[in-house]
Amino acid sequence: MKKQHADLHSTYINSTHRIGKISNSIAVLLILMVPAVITAVYGSGVKIQYANTISAIITLTAIYGTVSLVEVVSFSPFLGSGGTYLSFITGNIMNMKLPAATNALRVNNVERGTQEGEVITTLAISASSVVTTIILFLGMLFLGRMLVPVITGPKLAPAFDNVTPALTGALAAPYFMKNKKLSLPTVATACTLYLVFGYGCMSANYSYVMLAFIVVSFLCYLLAYKAGLIKEEPK
Repeated sequence: MKKQHADLHSTYINSTHRIGKISNSIAVLLILMVPAVITAVYGSGVKIQYANTISAIITLTAIYGTVSLVEVVSFSPFLGSGGTYLSFITGNIMNMKLPAATNALRVNNVERGTQEGEVITTLAISASSVVTTIILFLGMLFLGRMLVPVITGPKLAPAFDNVTPALTGALAAPYFMKNKKLSLPTVATACTLYLVFGYGCMSANYSYVMLAFIVVSFLCYLLAYKAGLIKEEPK
């Protein structure tokens, strides 16, 4: 029975990766078709400055290449296999997909990386993607001109500027409380660096900072494990 269950899980994971790779490839081609079609239709009289274009591509690749690597490494354990493919196709991971996945795991009291977690996160991210797409489509058709002045107005602008920190803090707090021995050193180090370097430096280099703190968290875990503060028990 256990072998049959393991075989079904292996088949599910393999199918997820196969479908995910195909879907992501199609999505990349469709995204690239937008500038290609616009250039073909309207760009006949445009002179491309290849030196400036290549320089801009190198600069953006250096910045967003690091961001992409950090996001894949740090988000995938929470999103699951299917959720990772779906999230990186539909986008808005930090604000929508990651909160949906982590909240679904917490509500169902399921650990990330488990078989149940794979299914739950995929369903949660799928529901989030459908709802987000419908709301964006309706907003684009009917509410765009009415909502944009309200959202960007001086009274509500400060609230929307702090949506991401509020969501991240609220969702991270349960994990910090659950793993105090691991979270306290990392959070203390982050607060110290923030006070030393300031918001401007931290926000401008957040991808590098995030990658560094992944390493710091891992080192804290190794030190705590070797010191006997953390004991891993086989499930």
